Order: sequence, then structure tokens, then C-alpha cells
Amino acid sequence: MRIVHVNWAKIWHGASRGGGINGYCQNLGLQLAARGHDVVSFTSGTAPPSPGVKRDPKGPCFVRRHPDWESIRVFEVVGSPVKAPSAQQFDDPEAEISSPMLEEVVSSFLDALRPDVVHFHSLEGWTAGCVRAAASSGAITIFSLHNWHPICPQVYLMQGKRLACTNYDNGHACVGCLKKFDTPTAAEGAVTPMRVERPEQVVGLLAGPEPDPRSVTLPVVEPSFDPADPRYWPVPNIPNHEPSSEREPTGYARRRAAMIEALNQCDRVLAVSSFVADKFEAMGVDRRRLITLPIGTRMVEIAERLRRATEPPPAFDVDPSRLIRLAFLGFHNAYKGLDMLADALELLPGETLGRFHLSIHAMGAESIEARFRRLEARLGRLTFTTGYAYHDIPWLIGGADMGIVPSIWWDNAPQTVFEFQACRVPVLGAEMGGIPDFVRNGFDGLLFRGNDRADLARKLESIVAHPQTLTRLRGNLRPPKSMTAHVREMESLYKACRVGRG
Repeated sequence: MRIVHVNWAKIWHGASRGGGINGYCQNLGLQLAARGHDVVSFTSGTAPPSPGVKRDPKGPCFVRRHPDWESIRVFEVVGSPVKAPSAQQFDDPEAEISSPMLEEVVSSFLDALRPDVVHFHSLEGWTAGCVRAAASSGAITIFSLHNWHPICPQVYLMQGKRLACTNYDNGHACVGCLKKFDTPTAAEGAVTPMRVERPEQVVGLLAGPEPDPRSVTLPVVEPSFDPADPRYWPVPNIPNHEPSSEREPTGYARRRAAMIEALNQCDRVLAVSSFVADKFEAMGVDRRRLITLPIGTRMVEIAERLRRATEPPPAFDVDPSRLIRLAFLGFHNAYKGLDMLADALELLPGETLGRFHLSIHAMGAESIEARFRRLEARLGRLTFTTGYAYHDIPWLIGGADMGIVPSIWWDNAPQTVFEFQACRVPVLGAEMGGIPDFVRNGFDGLLFRGNDRADLARKLESIVAHPQTLTRLRGNLRPPKSMTAHVREMESLYKACRVGRG
């Protein structure tokens, strides 16, 4: 089959640009090509017509071919009127609805290429009309819902990066969303932040020239969080319908409607967890097109090759006095919950904190390090690193008693859960988004109520009171889906869609 993978980031960058989605596209494309398929990468949104030239919505816009990468042909739309990543386009939502110029370029490209399958992984850098163009080409059209971008132009369904969005009020809540709850920049001349999703990215990508002084001063002069502030209220994991609004729709509302219409023109819409499927159905996606199909992880194969690194820690009935090893893995931003973990730890008494060896491996975490250093004297031990290589993960977390995934947003299907489980580490995760699909509370992991610092603290206290529970959870753990197995699933899905067209 000839398969076109559509994204905004160039495939050769992998997760270092474009985060987990691009890393996934890279792995999927390489393995499909190795199985004999003709794989094409098609990107858009990052290349102006020429260096230093401001993009013009009226053109020019054309397709450029790059040298093949590995066994994958690579094409890019130059001069797309839609910019990527999403934060660069946020203030102009209606440009993402349709661009006849861009859609004509897409149609001409697909007519010349004649693919069997067009698989969208993101519409950052594209328009909803590009999905219609793909569907009209006669190719099987697949859309993977890796994040919330089709219904949320800032990707996370969080107002101001802090408050779960349960009512966008016909798009009025979206206006100025990225600036809500804003705080001053960390330091004069700091690098402008860009959205990244995976930890194996370039060290210092978001860091300014100095650590953020707020992490030192604020906890000293005031409490770490105010329970009366709605930003700290527990978030139910319920994929509700959007409340009705009497207000006139904004451009953000028109954008959302166009995106849902585009999804409903696809042959299949793939949700990475059941929560994602239910939420998009609540937003108007035809359930008959939706399939819940979690992705796989390369970490299964990596951990298998490094089994010595993932040996279990000593059982507590053998050494009951040893420290309980907790680990956080990933990238530090507002959504990943490292701040919330610090809040929860500060609720614990010293005798409880003293039982933990806490290891934090988080890219971009320089700004929060001081908060954890303040806890260091009360913790049994603290390990804090701000960068690591993906292939080193088994050595970093192997032998931990529990991995903590404290996301404060409806995380579609966090790959850190899979990485912990592939390294035989049970997860203590937030009951948010897709996490409960992969962590069975009390069986192979533990869940705490989303965005609830007190409940996370209670779970940590229960671990100290009953550490033998950790051995049982580990014993029930099974490896997550491997990337190899997932590639076979995708191949079967593509073929089934072609047969269905018959």
C-alpha cells in the first residue's frame, strides 16, 4: 500500500520537534516501510515561501520534495497560510477552517501520488478543508486523535493552562485563553516557549538564562496553593457534552464545527483511549467512525533488551526498612503536574516524607527544582535531573517501586504510563483522560482523583502504611502494547478499510 502520513513536523526530527506525535509518526512510518509499504511523509505549516519572507494567505503555496529519509519519501507544503505549531496560529482560528489555495495544492498532490491511505496525525499547519480534499481524492482517510487540537486550538483543553475547559461558551472562553492566569517571564531575554510533548528533547529548549525565581520566593511568603481557587479544584473524568450557549458563535466556535465536520468525512477516526472516543462523540463525531485503538511504545523492545536494568527492587518482607522508590518521568510544564506533586508532598508529615526516595527526571524542570530542594531534608533521598536520553529510561526508572503520572489535564494517553509499565514499574496516576484505560486501580497500579492534591497525598500515605501493596501491584503488571504489535494493527486496519470500500 502507498500510505501518506500527514503532520506538521518533519519526520526526521522525531520527538525532538513535534513531540510524541512526531516520534510516533517516525516509528510507525519506519516499521510500515520495513514491512514493504510505500510510506510518504507530508508536512505543512513551518516553511515560508523563502527565508525571512512573511507568509501571505494569498500565496505562493506549493509542494517541495525533500531528499528521502531512510526509506520514506518526504514532501512539504511551502507557504501554507496556516502556521504550526498550534500556538503560532491560535489568534486566527478561522484560517484553519478553509484555504482554497492550500486545499488545491493538497488535491493536486494526492491526484499525482494516488495513495491508498491518507493518515492524518495532526491538523496543525493544515485546514479542515484539507481532510475533505483527502477524502475526495478516493484514498482511505484516517484521523488519529493524539491530542485535542481539532476542538481546542491550543491543544490541551485547558483555560489559561490551569483550568479544565468544561464550557467554551460558543468560543468566547477561547478569546485570550493563552493569556489567562499569565505570570511574568522567568528572566529578561528568556527563550520564547514552544509546545513540546516528549522528554527526549534538546536540553534547555525552554529554559531562560536564569532559573525562575518564583519557585524560590512564592512558597516562602504564601501557601503553595489556595484550595478555594478553582484552578485547584478536583476535576471529574467525565466526557460531558458541551453546555449550550446563548451567545453568538465566535471564530473559535466556527473552527470547532468545521473540524468536527471534517472528522465525520473520514473513513475511521482513531481514539487513543476510551475517554478520547467518548469526548469526541460528545462533541459531535459519528460514533460509527470512531475506534478506540491505543498506540504502542518502543520502550517494550528497549526494556526487553535491558532486562538487567529493570530488575524489581527488594521485597518489603525481606527489607521492610528500605526507602520506597518513587519516580517522575517526562517533561515539566503546567499540564504534566509536577507542581501538583510538590503541593501534595508538602501536605505530608516528615515521618511520611522520610520513607521516600524520590527521583525526578524532567526536561525543563530547572524552574521548579528549588521547590523540591526545599523538601530534600525531609525526604529520605532526592534525585533530580533535568535531561536524559530516551534509551536511558530503563536505567533511570528500573527498580523503582512506583512511577507517578500526575497530569492535571485530560491526558489523551500519556506515553510515560507505557514507559513505566514497559520497565515493570506500576503507576500511581491521575484519574484523568485516558490514564484509567491503562492503570487498573488496586490491581496493577493506583489512581487518585484528578487535580486533587489531598487525594494524592492520601495515596502516598497509604503506600507508606502498606508498602507490601507495591509488590502485589508489580506482580499483576503486564507489558503494554509494543510498537511492533501496533504496526500490525494499523496495517490490518488500513486493509480492512480498503476491503470495506470494496
